[in-house]
Amino acid sequence: MRIHVPKHHLRLSRLVLGPQNLKPSPTTTITATAATRTNSTSSAPTKSAKATTPIPSSFHFVPSYSLFAKRPPRPFPPPFHSPPASSFSDPLTTSTRNPRIARERPEGAAFLSGVTNGDDAVLTNRHYLAVADGVGAWNTKSHGHAALWSRLMLHFWSSELASGAYGYRRSAEEGGIDPVMCLQEAYHSTFAATTNAGARRDQIWQGTTTVCGAVLRGEKLVVLNLGDSVCFVYRPAKKRWVLRTKEQWHWFDCPRQLGTNSPDTPTGNAVVQELLIEDGDLVVLATDGLVDNMWDEEIITVIGGVLEAKEDVVEKETGETGDCGRMKMMAQRIVEGAKKTAIDPFAESPYMERSIEEGLGIEGGKWDDISVVAAGLDLVLFVEVVEACFWWVPSTIFYFWVGIRTHHQSIIQSTDREVAQRQ
Repeated sequence: MRIHVPKHHLRLSRLVLGPQNLKPSPTTTITATAATRTNSTSSAPTKSAKATTPIPSSFHFVPSYSLFAKRPPRPFPPPFHSPPASSFSDPLTTSTRNPRIARERPEGAAFLSGVTNGDDAVLTNRHYLAVADGVGAWNTKSHGHAALWSRLMLHFWSSELASGAYGYRRSAEEGGIDPVMCLQEAYHSTFAATTNAGARRDQIWQGTTTVCGAVLRGEKLVVLNLGDSVCFVYRPAKKRWVLRTKEQWHWFDCPRQLGTNSPDTPTGNAVVQELLIEDGDLVVLATDGLVDNMWDEEIITVIGGVLEAKEDVVEKETGETGDCGRMKMMAQRIVEGAKKTAIDPFAESPYMERSIEEGLGIEGGKWDDISVVAAGLDLVLFVEVVEACFWWVPSTIFYFWVGIRTHHQSIIQSTDREVAQRQ
């Protein structure tokens, strides 16, 4: 891309058996308007605030993800860097056949939310999902860092959702959760953090990133998009998308983006769509590495095959059972399909098709980072809601019972002593 300058279970099996008579779920598209920022953000990077319990929703996500990076990410600068090896017993290289130590050290400090994939970043949670695509052209500059910008944007967005003024702490009377304002706060926090980076807080790291996120709010799914990353919502009963975001570009291969020298802002350019969701809906978020190499029909075919796969096939392919394994299988197969086209210089691809429409002679797939998050929407049972809201009841009853039993035993012991003294 170019830089722009000035273990819960889904009940999927019953949805695969055949269509059901479901009411249509209307989608509402809203373009975010400019808003005044009210909360100040610290220039120093901070750890994610402990997530408060979100307002109980009728649904939650069962998420998984799969990643393919065209190249390793640029090392993060302090204080966002990965911790060094703590001793000589730690692996100093991954070039070994021993599976015990042949593991990659993830990029980014432990306090950062999400996972880095090349210049991309992904974020999964029971209540919200997101992907971000850092613009790789910044890596050609001495102080450019695409991967850092995409990761920090999701990290601060997650922190705002969990404990910010516009996140789940916001009451319904105040308007409830506002994903756009949470992203606006994350946008300012990322600017502040990248302006005061380095061990001495004197480094400036430039970059831009696209963002696409999905948040559960009551009976609705709120989808936020800025740039060319995408979100799909697939309904098994209808065997088609019931929501698909539209990519946003300034011009070919230059999407809307947040960051250095870009005029785009969350409150001014983010597009929000809302959807009434149903039990068993599937949500897929992906960076442009997917939609540049696979058409929508191909993605739907992969999803249908995964839903029809038997449980033993899912376990054999992913090593996991249940719906967690099925979501993992779905993400992996989608990434494999996109990667197959991306590495083929003679393949027909959506990216090639768009380039021809622009009068450019680009052939084959697009060599790019591919990040896919797949999640099922599970209807939360009443018992689970009670457990989430009144988790303290069982422990209170237990300690009350222990106290009564201890007091009863002390009375018996004191009575025995009095009887013994009288005798």
